[in-house]
This record gives sequence, C-alpha cells and structure tokens, in this order.
Amino acid sequence: MRPIPALCAALVASTLGLAAADAQAVNCFVVFDRNENVIYRDVFPPVDLSDAGKADREAMRQRGEFLMFMDAPQCPRLEFLTGAAGNVGLRLDEALAPTREAVKPAASPAAPR
Repeated sequence: MRPIPALCAALVASTLGLAAADAQAVNCFVVFDRNENVIYRDVFPPVDLSDAGKADREAMRQRGEFLMFMDAPQCPRLEFLTGAAGNVGLRLDEALAPTREAVKPAASPAAPR
C-alpha cells in the first residue's frame, strides 16, 4: 500500500506549483529625495549595486536620497521630462501651445447667402 504516500506527495507538489505560478512579483527600485518625494521608480536599479557603485551610492546619501527596493506585483515606471517641459520658468501659455494647436477649431464652411 505504498501508492497513497506517493499520491499525497504528488498532490502537495502540484498544489505548491500552482501557488508559485500565481505569485508573480518584480523587483521595484524606488528613490526618495530628502523631502520624501519619489524621484525614481523602475525595475532597474538607479545605480550599480555592486562594490563598483559605492561612489554613486555615497553621492545619493550626500544628497539626502534614500533607495528602497522590494518585490511588488507591479512597478510603474516614473519618468520626469527634461528640456522645456522640465523648465521651472515654464509659462502656462507655452505649455498649452501644442494642445491649443491640436484643438484648434476647423474653419467653418461659408454660410449660404
């Protein structure tokens, strides 16, 4: 009567296999600035985590940044725009200019006389 323990072992193994298939997680790296604002979030580390990246990590500490990493079901990428979109002196009319061009009303047809 040895088949019953083998059947139980197979049942336990298949149950664990199904449970592991449902638990999908990714590494999520998040960097906070000194005011606890998120300034980086991605599945790739912002600096080299080996001994070769020690200087970069020390520079982050000097700036008051904090690196946190965890397993998460998802890790939405955080991106900041550079150039005119990231300019502190950006005026509202400059930011909306491309939107206004896209929403510009079409010329109305001439009214019949």
